Amino acid sequence: MIIKGIGINAHPEHVGGEVDRLKQDLKCFQEIGYDYVEIPVDIVDVIRCGKLNPRQMQHLKALLSSFKLKYTVHAPLGLDLRDAENLEVQRELFRSCLDFTAEIGANIFVYHYGQKTPDLNLEQALYEGMLEAADYAEYKGIEICVENIEIDTVQNVVQFIEKINRNNVGMTFDFGHAYLASVRFGFNFLESVKLAKPYIRHIHVHDNFGKFEERRLMGYEQYKLIPYRKLLAVGRGDLHLPPGWGQIPLDEALELLEDYDGIFMLEYYFHRYRPQAYEIFATAKTYVERHFSKRKA
Repeated sequence: MIIKGIGINAHPEHVGGEVDRLKQDLKCFQEIGYDYVEIPVDIVDVIRCGKLNPRQMQHLKALLSSFKLKYTVHAPLGLDLRDAENLEVQRELFRSCLDFTAEIGANIFVYHYGQKTPDLNLEQALYEGMLEAADYAEYKGIEICVENIEIDTVQNVVQFIEKINRNNVGMTFDFGHAYLASVRFGFNFLESVKLAKPYIRHIHVHDNFGKFEERRLMGYEQYKLIPYRKLLAVGRGDLHLPPGWGQIPLDEALELLEDYDGIFMLEYYFHRYRPQAYEIFATAKTYVERHFSKRKA
């Protein structure tokens, strides 16, 4: 069990496209002691209609390179290979995301699997689009890590990765999403970790109370209309709490990943828990010390 470093995600809704706000967050992350930051492609406005804007990309690269941090990349909110109305733009957007990943010196790109549909044409579009993306990612030296989210089972994600069958397509195992999905869809959370283990190349670590919010199945936009403070008050939904603040059995889950060689990536809402930032980082280090050896990448 080897950890390359401890990371944290930059949050696009908090940054809101403002470069100065991203700069302040990166400064905080570096001062706290993080090794990695996961950068969403749409954290600032560097992409439009599927294409990178070279001028804005140059400015973002200069900002990122001014820190001693290393980076991974998360897909933008709009990327969806099941989007039947915009398939060509979506495939171009995926290529642009991989270009973005390469340009900032990252080699991990996280893509949300979403939810398996009964529409065979949409599932075929996802499959063909991922194969095309995998070819381009291999050329760029990038690993695509398909992430489970709470609206589907871990098993469906694993089966998709097995079907793709490419060395550079693995899994981002999101503990918070898997825990919520296990409650909603009736599978064993720890058994899902074992199932996914051979394919896990990247992890997202955050916490919740295992109370699925049914409005999430109506669509992400509908779900986001519910105020976070309302969800938090009753402990429902994908709360992205700091690890140890909810009810996920993280110690038991991490103990199963004896072969994991990657980044311990936190994905909690940093901006909401800024006063506890150093304490939360110390807790992450404790998880790493209990379950992993640590080395610098």
